[in-house]
Parts: sequence; C-alpha cells; structure tokens
Amino acid sequence: MDVTPMPLSGKVPVIRMEQIEQDVLDAGPEIADQLANWGFMAAEVPGIGEKVERMMTEFASACLSPEPRLSDYEFSRVPQLAAGGTHGYFSYLSEIPRLAEGVPDPKEFIHVSGAMLEDRPPHAGDVLSAFPTFGDAARDVFGLAFRTISGFGEVVRGIMPPGTPEFELSRDATNLRVIYYRDVNGREVLAHEHSGIQMLGLQLPSSDQGLQYILHDGTWVEPVIAKTDIVLCNIGRMLTHASSGQFRPSTHRVHCSNTGGDYTRLSSVMFAYPPHKARQWQMVDGELMTLDATWGDFIAKRFEGLGGQQAQGSTD
Repeated sequence: MDVTPMPLSGKVPVIRMEQIEQDVLDAGPEIADQLANWGFMAAEVPGIGEKVERMMTEFASACLSPEPRLSDYEFSRVPQLAAGGTHGYFSYLSEIPRLAEGVPDPKEFIHVSGAMLEDRPPHAGDVLSAFPTFGDAARDVFGLAFRTISGFGEVVRGIMPPGTPEFELSRDATNLRVIYYRDVNGREVLAHEHSGIQMLGLQLPSSDQGLQYILHDGTWVEPVIAKTDIVLCNIGRMLTHASSGQFRPSTHRVHCSNTGGDYTRLSSVMFAYPPHKARQWQMVDGELMTLDATWGDFIAKRFEGLGGQQAQGSTD
C-alpha cells in the first residue's frame, strides 16, 4: 500500500518537559492550524521517546514473564472503578475491532489509569507492584502524557465558541494503553481504520512505523514518529459530539510492511476522558447545552453490540 511518509521532527512545535503547559499555550496558533489542515495535532517533546521506549520494553518483558504472570491480572479479574475505566491487562487476541470480521488483533495490552496508579479501588494497582520496573516507567510517562494532552485540550477549547466549558479531563478516568503486537503471521493490517471514543488521544513514539492517518483531503499519510520524540494528539468521538461536529474524529489505522512471523511492534497511547459520572454537554450554535446523560453513558452506548472482549478506547 502506497502511503506518503510525513516527517515531523524539526517541523512541529517543541514542547519542553519542564514547562509543558506554557509551551503548548505559546504554540496554540500553530497547533490550531494543524488541526484545521490535518485533522490531528503534533508536537516534539525532547526526551519523551527514551522514557516511552523504556516503558514499552518493560511491558514486553512482563508479557514474557512466567512468574509473576500478567494473566493473573486480566481485565476480568481486576476490580473496575467507574471513575477509573477499564484498567488492567488484556490478554493476547482478546480484542476484536468492528472492521475485523471477527478476527482478533494480534496483540496484548494493558490499561494504566490514574485511579490504578493510586491503587483505587484497593488492589487495582497490584499488577504495577508485581512488575515494579514497568510500574515506575508507566507512572513517569503517564504524568508527562497527561500534562501534554491537557495542554492540547486547552488549545482546542480556545478554538471553540465562547462559553465552552473546561474539558475537565480526569486523571482517574484517563487510561495509558501500552500495546505489544506479536505473531502477526503475515498480516499487514494490525489495526483497522478507526477513531477513538475518548475526548482526546495522545499517540506516543512507537518502536516501528505503521501508524497512518487520513487527512481532510482524503489522503493517507504516515507520520514519522517511531523512535523519535514526536507525539500526536487525536480528536475522539466524545469531542466531536461535544463540539456538534466542529471537529471530526481523527481517523487512523496501523499497517506493517514486515509481515514475518518474528515481527513485533510496541506502541502506546493515552485516552483522556472527563469523569464518567459527569454530565454530557454540547455546544449547539454557540450555546452550551447540558444533556440528561453522563459521559459514562456515552462510552457504554458506543460499545453496544460489539463482539469479543472489548477495551475502552481505540485499537492503536
């Protein structure tokens, strides 16, 4: 499949880890232009790639560990908290996306929520204690990613009509998904075309290329983010709903050119949500409308009728 590479390093705003909030604010006009022209946003965060790589490598090691075993902490066994979403480990071949025709993705992954990092409810963080080097790395990346995605959220809110409420992204409800693709068995499509449910998503540097986006003009491009310090910010369907369609969801997919049996790919993405119990809202013709439903209801409705074990968010 012929998809145009999209180099970004040195061409997008630089966001320094020590002053993320101010740098994102200063880069607001450029980020707004990205969203208008591409349908997603991008920045370079010097040093984040090394932290993300460490976290992903530790997760891959945990996946291969015979004792302790990640399978002891599968999604169905971990206590779930409405405010913390579906945190926990999801085993290999456990997710079947809508367009996959019943075939599960060749991956396993973990969701680390802010609530899980605080061990809420009790024992939710046991998996992080069992794999402490992964837990420490995930905590570090979660903090940086949440600050970054919150900054992008403020830029997007500034584009919306006056009176748009704060997005109130919740650390507890937000999930950091770390993904380990393996045993692809000749498959080129690792994740079918999709968009996320969340308010905003933050794609972090992956171990290999393959993440592709469709631009507003219908062109598919492949942003160069593997083994870099580039992060991409997606619009999720929650925000499309809240903005009454002012922003379309950032549609993307994951392909790979190396389809050998020993191919592996590590990636990670943050799904940022408001509190699940908070009331939904919409900006309609410049006016704020509060709806008689929660954001948790929004999530539940999007999963009605899906087959297989499903995880909150998208399949990046």
